[in-house]
Amino acid sequence: MSPSDIPTLELWRSVVWTRGSGCAELASLLALGEPAQVGDDLRSACIAERARLLVARKLTSFELVSIAVPVEFVSGLVGGVVAAVGPGPHSPLAALIADRLAGAIGVSGSLVSASPAPDQDGSVEATLAEIAASVPELPAKVVRASSARGLVGTFPPGTLLVVGAPGGSWLQRQFFGPGRKLIVGSPAGAVVVRDAPRRCFQEMLEPDALGSGLTVGEARRLLQGDAAPVVADGRLVGVVRRAALDEAFPEDPIGSIAEDPVFVSEEDPIEAALEVAGFIRPVPVVDGSGRLTGVMPA
Repeated sequence: MSPSDIPTLELWRSVVWTRGSGCAELASLLALGEPAQVGDDLRSACIAERARLLVARKLTSFELVSIAVPVEFVSGLVGGVVAAVGPGPHSPLAALIADRLAGAIGVSGSLVSASPAPDQDGSVEATLAEIAASVPELPAKVVRASSARGLVGTFPPGTLLVVGAPGGSWLQRQFFGPGRKLIVGSPAGAVVVRDAPRRCFQEMLEPDALGSGLTVGEARRLLQGDAAPVVADGRLVGVVRRAALDEAFPEDPIGSIAEDPVFVSEEDPIEAALEVAGFIRPVPVVDGSGRLTGVMPA
């Protein structure tokens, strides 16, 4: 995900956290407002809270939302925040979190990337410049280092490291051992982040649906746009278009002219809604039981 793809203010407005060392403290620093604590059913809780960022005690296979994991994190010991970034998919999020934490704690922040040899400086600098564009307040530099330990060795005392989860670049991979465990830390702890795609449940709007028992005449008066979902007992059963309503008799039930339902799931990436939008707008969003929970805007 590129830096411009991450909706920054929305990210900080929808932070949730689980039990674990440092989780409540980190969530409070990142959130705009009071972050919500969630229980064991992470999937249901994140959807209910419209969460975009989960602060958790460890990285797991749960990939519904972006995650930040504190490792030996105590904000009172932090004298500066450094995001170690590279071409990995999680570096843009690492940069945003480093910027947010530096401001919340009241310390300096920066971005660094490592180049192991002069012939790689150009590509490293280009990647760093792209990521740094999303956090222009933070200074960014390339450090000559051939390992993660060598890079961290240049940090001053009191530095909090923010780093993307393993994957994507040689630098990110060197920070981790078996089981995605962080093995190269920093003097004041670390925050490991993993980005996730934006999901329909995060972006959807409240639905304006039509009941299947309405007549065509009633539906004509209620329909706000060119089409609308049709529901029965809260479940999506079809979609109806204004053009079809205009051609039908006013006393006909809309169920008789409704098309088969077309929809996306709450958990689908927003790109799925873009595909369906070529057929119907707004795009209905349903939960796992087929209940209409929202619509994706046109």
